[in-house]
Amino acid sequence: PRVVRAERSAGLQQPGTSGRAPLTAAMISVAQLEDLAEDKAKTFTKFLLTQPPAANGEDLLTIWEEVYDEEMQKVKIQTINGPCDDETNRVFPYEKLQAVMKDGGNWKWPRMWQRFDEIERRGSAYREGEKLHFNMPNKNPNIAEQRVLIVGGGPIGLRTAIEMAMAGHRVVIFEKRRELKDASGELTQLGFTNRINRPHMWPFVRNDLAKLNGKDFMSREASYPVFTEPDTSSIGIDELQCLLLKNALLLGVDFRLGVGYDNATIRTDPKNMMPTWEVECSYDDRSAAKYGKGKGKNVEVFDCLIGCDGPRSTVRDTQSKHFGNIEKRKFMDCVGIVANVRKVNRKRLKELGFEFGQEPGDMNRTKMVFKDFFKQITDKADADIENLIYYKASHHNYTILVPKRADLIKHGLSGKVYNFAAGRDKAADDARSEEKNKLKKYCRSVLQAAGIPIDEQAENGGFVDAPNDCMAFDFAECWNTKKSIVFNLPPPGYDVEVDGPWMGRNLIPLVALAGDALLEPFWPMGLGLKRGWQAVMDTCYAVDNLYNREKYATRMGKDPATFSWEDHYEAHQAQVSQNFEFCNRLKISDELAKGEYDPKGVVLMQLLKKVKDAERPVFEVEVDPWTRYEPLMKELGDSWKTMSKDDAWVHSRVQKSLNMAAFYAEVGKGGKNGEITYEGKPLLSINGKVLPVFKGTGSVLGAASKPAPAPAPGAKLAAVPQGGGYVNPLEMQQLAKERQQAMAAMVQARAQASAPAPAPAPEVTSSWRPSVGSVAPPKSGGVGGLPCGIAAAAAAAAGVMKATHVAAPMPVSTVVPGGLSPAAEAELFHVRNMIQTLQSSLAAFQKAEQDILSRAAGR
Repeated sequence: PRVVRAERSAGLQQPGTSGRAPLTAAMISVAQLEDLAEDKAKTFTKFLLTQPPAANGEDLLTIWEEVYDEEMQKVKIQTINGPCDDETNRVFPYEKLQAVMKDGGNWKWPRMWQRFDEIERRGSAYREGEKLHFNMPNKNPNIAEQRVLIVGGGPIGLRTAIEMAMAGHRVVIFEKRRELKDASGELTQLGFTNRINRPHMWPFVRNDLAKLNGKDFMSREASYPVFTEPDTSSIGIDELQCLLLKNALLLGVDFRLGVGYDNATIRTDPKNMMPTWEVECSYDDRSAAKYGKGKGKNVEVFDCLIGCDGPRSTVRDTQSKHFGNIEKRKFMDCVGIVANVRKVNRKRLKELGFEFGQEPGDMNRTKMVFKDFFKQITDKADADIENLIYYKASHHNYTILVPKRADLIKHGLSGKVYNFAAGRDKAADDARSEEKNKLKKYCRSVLQAAGIPIDEQAENGGFVDAPNDCMAFDFAECWNTKKSIVFNLPPPGYDVEVDGPWMGRNLIPLVALAGDALLEPFWPMGLGLKRGWQAVMDTCYAVDNLYNREKYATRMGKDPATFSWEDHYEAHQAQVSQNFEFCNRLKISDELAKGEYDPKGVVLMQLLKKVKDAERPVFEVEVDPWTRYEPLMKELGDSWKTMSKDDAWVHSRVQKSLNMAAFYAEVGKGGKNGEITYEGKPLLSINGKVLPVFKGTGSVLGAASKPAPAPAPGAKLAAVPQGGGYVNPLEMQQLAKERQQAMAAMVQARAQASAPAPAPAPEVTSSWRPSVGSVAPPKSGGVGGLPCGIAAAAAAAAGVMKATHVAAPMPVSTVVPGGLSPAAEAELFHVRNMIQTLQSSLAAFQKAEQDILSRAAGR
């Protein structure tokens, strides 16, 4: 109490501040931070819960703008390399959010943050020494950061952006499809997440989505058919997009809705001959206002251009000369009908004849295998169907019928089919409406014959609302390109003044296609995601290794110093072409296809040899093609067999599993839910406002720290570093905190060991801190020549005070030297602001200390 009164008299504590240091214009109070964290946690919770069918991708982007507003973007956190910086030391948005919100009062959040940490980083995104790497090395330290434009915000575009971000590339997505409605609320333009089709989910894709917090970012109903139906696992396109969009935003992808790609031309730097893409793009009203662009045509520059804009790709059309002739394949005269039907409640299911009111299990059947099943459809509906797929979703059921075109004509349909967009458009005339009604009648009869529940009395005849109710496609028509990735670059460091005019082939910055823009799949086979995910990783591999000359030199057994850039580019182009061929032919490994390691393979054999009851690691898809494609994996497998004979050799996946097990043994809290203690990056400032330093501990709010152990009495404290030059303010802050903790522990130890004095001893609390010129109570028997007892110590302190004074704060320089970058100037301002704040606090504490000692000496 005596200490608190002294602090108040010194002006150090204002009513209601709970012992916080005084606020300045550049400081945020604890209460303000708590309020901010609470508000952000509420909005972030809303962001996590936003998903189809109640909301769409545009709703998600709107909420994200509230979550990651300008204030949060300007959050500074401490990394192992110093304070974060958006230019030279970038961190992901999720790391800034975690530093402010912590666990948000939700036991799941620490595990969510940890899953983000576990996503493997490469290139500049990898920081040496961070715990999140589990002591594993950077798999590709030779990545050169690229400005990457991805056209299309579908599943493949979003997943490509996420993987690019994890390599340190700066990624922008253009997505022009903004949902528009008229005054009555009717759709006039479909948005980018309006599709509810359900592609087949392959085991390695399921593992990948689990890694991206799929089980937590999706509702229980939506995640059930994804993660618990291994044979017929499926996911809605809209659900998949929203899941990936959440990850992309939290990992720093710049998603620009309302921006369309128009064309791109090559611009070459006249000095170094490095080519880039001048991209012509169009901003709508809202995007132009948000990004400070002119409405309509704009030009932006990128290093890499990636088209993920679907089978009618604009990137492919405008850059066709690089990809060659587009091959149009037609397997058969085969029409596909997609029908999305409403869920039927249990009571109505019983009325419709479904035993116990239960829906049938998922189906994926072909006529060649299930002859009796399709004969039943022919007998009851007079329909000739080749394939039937039925997947249960959280809010509707998804079906695909594959009839012959002649069978449609037999049932009074025209046999006309539409592309996807046209097939979902609202009918514009009576003839089209009549055709749509006939199509729904045909589908209803087939589904009823197949034992699939559809309630004709429900709204829209049992189908979901237009435009996703019922549509026909030509499934047999597929598009294919000759090349997936094209580039031709000069050697890094090329200088026209030194090396002369460029005499090589035409220079081309990297341009690539992925997803349906590259290979349009045959829908009933469910190959879209299977091929698409390989194209994602192949594209990232190509960009990551554009300038990684060491990789191919090492693989070819040559010296990287003498391996020419021409040799490197030739080897890289050959590998990229081979990867595309493997992707096209689906030459993926058995382990990847099954999503699990072979029990007789080197990974599990070695792991179980080291730890008998070890948890089996999940097989996750990676960028490296040698971990995905069977012919390349065989190369590694042969070398692993040789290396495994050496007892000292440990497979990298085995080592990571062992390191992860040790890490979770340390941070795990136990319990049935697998709670962990998560330690994020310390918070430094918010929008230029630093955090208050607590007088009791010297610690900065948000910076996790453990109290220092009490040193032995008389132990020497670490010396404060002397000398000029730049001193990292965070290092100084940490050093000051350690010294204060150690000195406080010493004071307490000596006070407890001192002999009792006749007079009551003044209260000494852990919040008291010695400063320059102060003397702590000695141990019994005397310490440093001082007499025993608190009273004698106070007398000695009074004598010291007569010969000392409180030094005036040193003036803080306001001079800004020339040549500093904007980031360096901002950091210099932050450091000087901290110095000024600490000097003011130090002077006040010194005066309070003198008041206490003066009163003690006067008693």
